[in-house]
Amino acid sequence: MSETIEGTVRDLSRFGEGVVKTPQGMVFVPGVLPGERVELSAVRKRAKGVLYTNKVRVLDASSQREDPPCPIVSRCGGCPMMVASPKLELKFKRDLLEDAIRGLPGAEDVRRGWVTPVRTLGYRRRARLAWSAGRSRPRIGYHAPRSNDITDVRACAVLDPVLDEAFAKVRSQLGQHLAGEGEIHLALGQGGAAVLALRSEASQPPELYGALEAMVGGGIVAGVALRVGGATMDATWGAPREVREHADGMPLVGTVAGFSQAHDEVNRVLVHRVAELASAKDRDVLELFSGSGNLTVALAKGAKRLIAVEHDEAAADACRENLRARELEATVRTGDAETYRAPDRSDVVVLDPPRSGAPGAIRRIIKLEIPEVVYVSCDPPTLARDLAVLCKAGWTPTDAIALDMFPQAAHLESVVRLERR
Repeated sequence: MSETIEGTVRDLSRFGEGVVKTPQGMVFVPGVLPGERVELSAVRKRAKGVLYTNKVRVLDASSQREDPPCPIVSRCGGCPMMVASPKLELKFKRDLLEDAIRGLPGAEDVRRGWVTPVRTLGYRRRARLAWSAGRSRPRIGYHAPRSNDITDVRACAVLDPVLDEAFAKVRSQLGQHLAGEGEIHLALGQGGAAVLALRSEASQPPELYGALEAMVGGGIVAGVALRVGGATMDATWGAPREVREHADGMPLVGTVAGFSQAHDEVNRVLVHRVAELASAKDRDVLELFSGSGNLTVALAKGAKRLIAVEHDEAAADACRENLRARELEATVRTGDAETYRAPDRSDVVVLDPPRSGAPGAIRRIIKLEIPEVVYVSCDPPTLARDLAVLCKAGWTPTDAIALDMFPQAAHLESVVRLERR
């Protein structure tokens, strides 16, 4: 479809793209806003037959449009709300949570909350990038929306400045040595310096190893981990584990290339709100998908008993380390949170699953008849699915909080508390 098409943006998809009705069908277009009249070209089918293009000219701009601070916002696709006013971004994200709880029993009486950060640029303390080596220097950047193509990125407006500087070093010092395809995990580590983890199925040249060793130190990069060519362990230089300041003011150690929340300011609020909603003091608490202990260390303060379950052994070990550093008591078990069999009944369960949600854990919660549930979600559709199952089995939502963990992006972090009727 190479011809030019005109249309009007009807709405935004849940990924923040404009949805444009055309004679060829609905086309998904990044960087446009509801009500705008646009001219599209180079429309192509992508995964699952979706029509998509980022070749767009805005003919009639929305009053909610703002000049983005990033010149490649439409090609990268990671920050589709960067062209929208704060008011429109707020409505878009609040609606994501409203859609997740709409129709649930007692939804009209649910206490709502909204958390927005002061820092909306240069906030992101972790990111996953990719590379693909060609005949010349490889492309290094983010996967383009609805595609496996890599958008070459030279700077990122939402990355923490330390990570942005480290990324520049990756391009200048490593780029010429990268082979095949792979991923680069960026995070903040010891002393506030960057940590890098590189992953690839392709073997890498000896020059890359020397470049990685030379990169560590000097205040910007605290450590690097490399796992390539089917290896089961990392080659490491320096201290490649993630370290962040927790909501309690103490360091929280993580893992190499593991999960952590992206925005420190919003994460502090998240931890406090989850602890308040769980009311862990003098109660038996079950935590599922506990990771490195971001929520665990807050729940452990005052709990009569806390059992935390995490499938990743390195993350579970980090969780134990973080508890010991605070002289807190909890039982951390390495196992599958989706199928974990609790020894007896708990007063409250806190779960923070991955984007895919927690259908197995929800079934276990229902079977155990745990009276209270605090569900932390990073994906409104899977949250809606799991909440519907819980409510059908007799639970009712009492609180729903939306947290803007990813300003400029279309992602939403949320917390929903439920009680068994």
